[in-house]
Amino acid sequence: MAAVYSGISVKLKSKTTSWEDKLKLAHFAWISHQCFLPNKEQVLLDWARQSLVAFYKKKLELKEDIVERLWIYVDNILHSRKLQNLLKNGKTINLQISLVKMINERISEFSLSGSERNMCALLNCCQGILSTPALVVIYTAKQELLVALLSHLCWSACRQPESAVTAQLFEVIHLALSHYLSIQQQQANPRRVFVDVTGHLLQPCLVLRHLLSGGTWTQGQLRQVLSRDVRSQIEAMLRGGVFRPDMLSSYKEELLDQQQSDSKMGTMKSLLAPLDTVATRLIGADFCKPCLHSSVVASSVALLYRLFLDSYLKDGNQFLCFKALARLFGCLRMLHLQEDQLKALSISDWTTELLVVEQLLNFVASNNIYNVAADRIRHEEAQFHFYRHLAELLINHSQASVPAWFRCLKTLMSLNHLILEPDLDDLLSSAWIDAEIMEFRTKKAQEVLIDTLFQTYAKLRQVPRLFEEVLRVICCPAAETLRQPMLTSGPSTVLCACLLELPPNQILDTWSLVLEKFQSVVLPWLQSDLDMALKSLSLSSLLHCIMFNMRSLDSSTPVPIIRRMQCVMERMLGDLVKPLLALLPGSPGPEPELWVQKVSDSALLLSYTWMQVDAMLSLNCGQYHSVAEDLTKDALKVSNLPSLLPGLEAQHWKKVEQFIAQSNSLSRYCLKQLYLQKVKRTLLQASPLSEEALHTLRYDAAYILGSVKDSLSQKTVASWDGQVGTVCASTYPIAHWHLIVSNLTILIPYLCLDDVRYVASVLLRTLSTSKAQEGAADEKPYITLEKVSTALLHSPLFPEMQSLHSAFLMCIVARCSSILCSGDQGLLSQQLPWLFEKDCTVVAHWETRFAKVGPEGVEPRREIAQSLLSLVKSDFLIHLEEEQLESLLGLLQVISTLHLDSLLPPYHVHYFLLLLSMAVITVGCSCPSLSLQFLVTCYRLLSCLQRGKSARSVFRVLYVSDVFEIVLTSLLQGSIRLLIKVDDPMWLHLLQVVGTFLEQLMQMLIQIKLSLVLNFGKITAFLSRCKLYTEAASSKQLENQILLSSQLLLVALTKLCQVLGPFVRERRQPHEAPAALPKLLQQALLQMSAALQLCSTSGAGGRHLPSAFLSAVTTLLEVDLSQHRRDRVAEIAQVTDRTPLSHVALYQDVYTQLLSELPALAGNAQSFQAALRFLTLFFLAPEVHPKKGSVFTSMFHSVRRVLTVPEVSAQIIQDLEPGLGALFAQMLEAGTTEDLALVMQSVLQGLDVGCAWRADLQAVLSAVRLLKLLLSCPLSGEKASLLWRACPQIVTALTVVLKALPSFLNCFNRLVFSVMHEGRQKDKGSTDDLPVVLECARLVERMYSHIAIRAEEFAVFSPFMVAQYVTEAQKVTLYPAVKDLVQEGIYLILDLCTEPDIQFLRASLQPGARDIFKELHSDYLKYHKAKQEGERRYTA
Repeated sequence: MAAVYSGISVKLKSKTTSWEDKLKLAHFAWISHQCFLPNKEQVLLDWARQSLVAFYKKKLELKEDIVERLWIYVDNILHSRKLQNLLKNGKTINLQISLVKMINERISEFSLSGSERNMCALLNCCQGILSTPALVVIYTAKQELLVALLSHLCWSACRQPESAVTAQLFEVIHLALSHYLSIQQQQANPRRVFVDVTGHLLQPCLVLRHLLSGGTWTQGQLRQVLSRDVRSQIEAMLRGGVFRPDMLSSYKEELLDQQQSDSKMGTMKSLLAPLDTVATRLIGADFCKPCLHSSVVASSVALLYRLFLDSYLKDGNQFLCFKALARLFGCLRMLHLQEDQLKALSISDWTTELLVVEQLLNFVASNNIYNVAADRIRHEEAQFHFYRHLAELLINHSQASVPAWFRCLKTLMSLNHLILEPDLDDLLSSAWIDAEIMEFRTKKAQEVLIDTLFQTYAKLRQVPRLFEEVLRVICCPAAETLRQPMLTSGPSTVLCACLLELPPNQILDTWSLVLEKFQSVVLPWLQSDLDMALKSLSLSSLLHCIMFNMRSLDSSTPVPIIRRMQCVMERMLGDLVKPLLALLPGSPGPEPELWVQKVSDSALLLSYTWMQVDAMLSLNCGQYHSVAEDLTKDALKVSNLPSLLPGLEAQHWKKVEQFIAQSNSLSRYCLKQLYLQKVKRTLLQASPLSEEALHTLRYDAAYILGSVKDSLSQKTVASWDGQVGTVCASTYPIAHWHLIVSNLTILIPYLCLDDVRYVASVLLRTLSTSKAQEGAADEKPYITLEKVSTALLHSPLFPEMQSLHSAFLMCIVARCSSILCSGDQGLLSQQLPWLFEKDCTVVAHWETRFAKVGPEGVEPRREIAQSLLSLVKSDFLIHLEEEQLESLLGLLQVISTLHLDSLLPPYHVHYFLLLLSMAVITVGCSCPSLSLQFLVTCYRLLSCLQRGKSARSVFRVLYVSDVFEIVLTSLLQGSIRLLIKVDDPMWLHLLQVVGTFLEQLMQMLIQIKLSLVLNFGKITAFLSRCKLYTEAASSKQLENQILLSSQLLLVALTKLCQVLGPFVRERRQPHEAPAALPKLLQQALLQMSAALQLCSTSGAGGRHLPSAFLSAVTTLLEVDLSQHRRDRVAEIAQVTDRTPLSHVALYQDVYTQLLSELPALAGNAQSFQAALRFLTLFFLAPEVHPKKGSVFTSMFHSVRRVLTVPEVSAQIIQDLEPGLGALFAQMLEAGTTEDLALVMQSVLQGLDVGCAWRADLQAVLSAVRLLKLLLSCPLSGEKASLLWRACPQIVTALTVVLKALPSFLNCFNRLVFSVMHEGRQKDKGSTDDLPVVLECARLVERMYSHIAIRAEEFAVFSPFMVAQYVTEAQKVTLYPAVKDLVQEGIYLILDLCTEPDIQFLRASLQPGARDIFKELHSDYLKYHKAKQEGERRYTA
């Protein structure tokens, strides 16, 4: 043993032994149990440490790979289970300070150089030390080592952000911070902690936190949870090191000049100016890159001030917190730069600084640090002067493109309006009137500031004072052409809300103030002065806003206010509106000067505003005497109709209109508004309407509409914010269209037919420009042409405007026809001339044109049918490009928004023919997917039409058999051109939609009993010809196209049999042809049988059975069974031989194929549902069952495979559950007890513990799904008893499947209900089965206890479990023993319920169940909760 010891020691220390051998020997010595060394672990660790120390002190030369392997060797020792076991058993291992110093030095080198040599192994060593309590003592015992390590680690992360060891580095930082926080909390010397933090950790930790907050590392580089934890640790470290509770006196001494008493000096006497120390370290320029310094300082200031408030904000310390704010605020760069340097700051720099200022001001506002009275009385307005200085800085260096700038000013205004009032004019200029703001978020911030401004002055009752400053800014010399409109959407909304709350006197004061400023400053110098003209427009917009948003006067308004209002209105009309109108030129020139246009806008805006307000006051206030009444007396002698503006000659207005007609601007929009006001006043004054009034109304309505033909002739992508003041050349079309649409109910009765048609065409055109309009609004709540038109289209008033609605319907027809004609001009217009009728009056006479009246009533003359059939049979096809087809689809989408079910008969017939024609002459266009989508939309809309009130009107133009033949012929021929797969989802959707349409037609045919034999005979004959066509084509065409046409034929035959079969079975056919319809049905069945045989033969190449095939064979079986059983009844009565069932071989073949294909069909809901319907019908028909094998067993195993295969997802299973449940219920109802035993055995096998041990989760899950289906089936008698006897095994097996929570709870709740049902007290009966019930009840209680253990997973379900129990409990009276067991389990579930859950149950349960719950909860509190509390106290 000594030889072994001396040999290893000698070889490890020998200079002749190679380092390769030394490392192998050391590794062997560590892992080998045959190597016995005294204190072997310590010896080997010391050897590796000494070797590394010697290398780094340059006493030993080693290759880099040897050094790395030495670090790996140390790492292996530190992380070995052997070392952990030794330490756990009490053995001491000494690391030596030299090792941790070496680790610290290497991490420091890495932070400076970035060299990652050996860093991975070294960080692993560090992590091993920090994560082992027995080893980490070397750091915790010498605090300076841990502080140094933490500093180096943080600097490494900050300086090397792209390192490959980043994730590992942060894990070590997280560990080191945890240990340091533990030491920090135990440290009794605050000075030492403060010095450590400020001297070594403050700078690197603040930089690191800033980088973490800024998202420097992605989710792939650093886990989000770890990033959040490290930031929280840094904040805790700063709080415990810099803002300790026992340092409050030092901060007071520093910030408030309060001397500490001698008794409190102690260890704190030398800790002077702590905040100054922190600030000095913070603004030091050498601790991070210059490009990062300002942002680090900014984010750190907000953090440090928040931590200061968390620690020291108590009653009486508000001024101390302000002093700290002022000191930390001084660290921001914006306070130190010179004027030229401030102007040179970029937007991003300002954003960074202002976001911090915003945070600091929000801290002040939310924590009530600033009290205006206390600041003035006690502190000589120290806070006020500080905020005042800040306000001057912000306003003098306007940053209107930065949202935080507005938010800072808003907070200052909220603190005290006097802070901003000395600079109120500059504030209004830079933040509102002269601000150029384009970005949406900045506009919202501006809106909030203006809102705060107006609300503040409204509360102070100083709104006129605020408007004085607004007017001063507007009227001061400025470059008006550079100003944006003052009252855009945001400021206008805010101002309107404020004005609505003001009393009338303040409104009138403000109004008079603006009026006076307009008259004295602007009006005298308007001539030829563009700046003054622009100022007049701004003041006009302001007057419009004031007048439109004041509260209306009424009869209860005091008389002095009404008289004052009259005076202001008279003054405005006489002293402002008329002089402005007089400035407009008498005759229009070639191109009016810009100042004239602006004066025109101002004059017309005020004219329209004045007339609107005058009309409102006249209607609402009987004591208001309108000046218009006096001024129009002379006019009334000529005409009883109102004028546009009282007191102005008609000749002058004509000149104004001629001048305004040259431009699309605000003045033109306001002139339209004036005409609209005239229309309204005419309707109010003239009743009944005279010929003169009607003539005037028609003229005015035409004038209002007039320029829309010019303004909307070109597409516009602009958007309008809805404010009158922002109407310009680009937004005028939107504003004008909005004006028309908003007042259509007034205008439509007086528009001529051509104008109505034009409005309809504009409506359709603006609806189809959605792609151009989408990008313009930019998600802002602005008005666009499309939004206005869409609102009209969806308005319930639109159908009520019959002339417009009819014109719009004809516009759609014309647009569709023009697109179709672009593909073929000649033949289409010749064959289908009725499709291109543009006059709705002509359409209204179609019934007499295309129908004939005979002794049997109104019948079709078949002109339309013959035209369509000739086109279809000639294989006529319109060749449309993809863009044209998309345009037609867009029009169909517009049609789908109309109320097709309420169209009048002429339009119903026209649209039916339009949709039918488009469907049959565009099949198989260049783009198959788009073509299929188009056909689906056409037939869906046809079905929607035929559900309408005018559906019968179609049958006066077309026979049902004609429609049937047209549709099928076009689709059969088109299917040859469609290059699609048989199982294409869109093709399957088309089959479904076409089938629905054809079924709808035949159902209505039966409903109205319209030539049944004739129509069904033609349909049957046509389908027989289609069969021959398919067989003839099968030798020429590809197999895929044959299958497509076969599916179409099957759909048609299926729908025919589904409609005709029940009708024949109920024997409701007419008496004149009692045998005709059954024969037709028999022919259809024979045709369907032949088609099915053909499809099954041609589709045998590995394809799954299509849904059309399955629906057809199911229908065939259903009708076949119905006829067979009816014949059997007749045969029994006649005592004749039994007729065998037809097509048995076909049914059995389909059954066999479905059993194997059922899991694969689960992905296609339509095919799977069709398969389930067939299997259900097949199971209930013993006549078709195979002679060998059990049908129940085969079908059960097939269903079980559906529930088992992993390809069928849980979501698909959930969607299929209703159909599977219905099939399963039928199977169990008709099956035997042995069949149920087979199901039970399968369930128990899947729930066996062995499946869980083998991790066969799919078997367990399928068993749970099967159990859920089983428990949803109604069972009785012996079958119910069999299930009940298996309940204990099922409950026990469910401790296994808790992961499938929804399915598990569903099954478990049903078992609980079974226990309660069987455990009820019976009036008559023995208690022999009570022991079994009690056993089940105990298992139920155990299951509840298992659920309670998994509280996190089941907490959300707990109130519903309680609700289900009490709902069931009110139905039965349980045996006491059973009730006690189940109720104990429910108590455990109540433990999971929160108080909101209890309140929810009390509120949502039905009255009977609520009483049960009250009793249950009372017992729970009285017994269970009290027992728990007693046990808890006893344990304590």
